[in-house]
Amino acid sequence: MRDLFRRQLDELVERLGELASVAGEGLELATRALFDTDLDAAQRALDLDARIAELDTDCSDRAVRIFALQGPVAADLRLVFSAVRITSDLTRMGELSLHIARVVRRRHPESLVSELLRDDLRRMADLAGEIVAILRDAFADFDLETITGIHTLENELDAVHSRLLTRLESPEWDGDIRTAVDTALLARFYGRFGDQALDVADRLIFFVTGQRPAA
Repeated sequence: MRDLFRRQLDELVERLGELASVAGEGLELATRALFDTDLDAAQRALDLDARIAELDTDCSDRAVRIFALQGPVAADLRLVFSAVRITSDLTRMGELSLHIARVVRRRHPESLVSELLRDDLRRMADLAGEIVAILRDAFADFDLETITGIHTLENELDAVHSRLLTRLESPEWDGDIRTAVDTALLARFYGRFGDQALDVADRLIFFVTGQRPAA
């Protein structure tokens, strides 16, 4: 029975890794669409919607089957509950990447990246990409030191987000209101992507150690 539980849990973790990879792929395509004004990349990102939904359902169903068939004890419940919450967070990350692609598609062929904000927006995109790459690998090796490093990256992401919004509200900004709103939305999506990833990182640490990370 324990061997079956471990095998089912390992399969669930593997699927979570796939979901993290798809979220990362969506982010990469959406970011390419944004900075290259690439409509094809935006559509390819949006085409991942069904795959994200499929993996979300599959992970949830696997967790339910473990609950129903294995009768997990307290220590096992920690693992399964963590997996359920991680599924939700990763799915949300995938959806946020699709939000970026939708904004790009809606405004195509206009470019939403102004010279004033390009560096900050690019840095936010790069940080989000670094974070999701760590998460993708974490489901294979559970390297706690690397996972904990997401806190540092997410703090920088928050700082760049704040700086971008300050510049957007400053007299330096000479763009139109519609573009300002869409740029603020894009920055928010990257920022929320990092927030959700941080939740995943903390849940992974709890998954492995049974202890919640220090604030």
